[in-house]
Formats: sequence, C-alpha cells, structure tokens
Amino acid sequence: MTQANPWPSPPSGIRSVNQLHDEDIVDLADALRTDEGNWFDRICPRESPGLLDDMAKDNDQEAELTAVPDEPTEEYRQQALDYIEEILTARDNAQPDSLRPLDKLSDGITRRTSRNWVWYSETSERGPVEDDRPDSLARTTDRGKYLFFTPDEVSVLEDIVVEQFQKRPFESAKLPTISNRKSEAVLCLYYSDDRYRADLRETYQNEPEDETYELASPYDPENPIVMPRGFKTDAATHQNKYSDKFEQTRRD
Repeated sequence: MTQANPWPSPPSGIRSVNQLHDEDIVDLADALRTDEGNWFDRICPRESPGLLDDMAKDNDQEAELTAVPDEPTEEYRQQALDYIEEILTARDNAQPDSLRPLDKLSDGITRRTSRNWVWYSETSERGPVEDDRPDSLARTTDRGKYLFFTPDEVSVLEDIVVEQFQKRPFESAKLPTISNRKSEAVLCLYYSDDRYRADLRETYQNEPEDETYELASPYDPENPIVMPRGFKTDAATHQNKYSDKFEQTRRD
C-alpha cells in the first residue's frame, strides 16, 4: 500500500476481498485475530475464480494456488490478517465520517466500500416489501437511478437509503466516498423504472400534493437539505447525457 494508491493488494496466495461487504470483512478480521472459524477457506484463492472475484489481469492463478500452504500456518494467518486490517483502514478512511456504524444500519441492508463509492444492497434478512405504486405510473421501463443531492452531511442520504429499502423493493444504491465527492454529494437509488419519481420528490422536498406517499420526512421545507433530481436511465448515463436543470446546477 502506498500513499498514491491507498488500497492494498493481497499478498501472494491470499484472495482479494474487495468484493466483500464491510461486515463480512470485519467478521473475517475477528476470525483471523482469534484464529477461529473457517478463515483459511475464506482467504484462499479459488481454483476456479468466480465472476465477482477481483483479480488483476496479469494474475497467475497457478502461482497463487502454489503459494497457499497445505495447512494454515501462523505466518500465513498473520499475512492475511495484516492485509485484512489494511483493507479495513482503507475503507474507514474512504467513508464519510457521518455514516452510521454497521450495527446501526438496519436489518436487511448491507454496505460495501470501494475506492469511489459506498454501495448498499438488500439481504435475505429484509422482510417482504412490495411496490406501492403500479407500473402504469412509469414513463420509462429502462433501468436507472433516482438521484438525490445534498451539500450537507452524507448521512442524510444514507437515511433515505434505509428509509426506502425498508418500505420499497429497492435492491441497490450508492453514495460517494470522501475522495469522490464533488461540491454536493449524490445518492443513486437504483430501480427498474421511474414509477416513484413524483413520490420521492414530494417526500424529500416536503411539497405535499393530493396523491403523496405518506412517508415521514425529517427535512425542513424552508431550508431543504435534500434535492431530488429525478430519474436517469442507465442508457443516458452511458451516453453521458444530463438534463438542462442538472447542467445548470453544475455551472452554478
């Protein structure tokens, strides 16, 4: 790990954990510190890497497997622990300080920190949730993201993630890490269509209309902290398209 690249690479014979959720890395670090549990199986490279395994293009898989001891050794455990603790430090340094601790994140939601984004996803522990708006309200059925901006602490955007994941079938979202934040922080809340565009705007701008979703919002209507900016399809993102309103915001 260097100052120019604060994200550590795994030692030879140890699997990259970049794709693991934050809570899984904390749990793995505890297992390595106490030398308990199945940490050896969890840290060894796979013989047949999966699609989500984070591997360098020039990685020699045979050499990686050769570097793994037949049985767990103290030296191997310490190498793995040093690497995992460096990953934990890198993630802690990348996360905005205002995010809630992992144990306060709510059941059914997990978090993963990368270089540029803090990712959220639902887990099997979340109870059943259903769409409370019919798909007939959608103007586009292209997958995309609802955008929310704030000049304030990123925690207000994390509050939206928790609030919406508990009420609706959202499956993923992301917030910027410290180094990736612009003048305003952005929340991307992913979904298969834009049926909630009006509801989310009304909820977080506190502009009640006749058919507003009854979801309590803690934000002050006289001094809005959260600024919903509508829905943007993945196709528009790939084409680098922005609305006139968003372009004006970037110029201001």
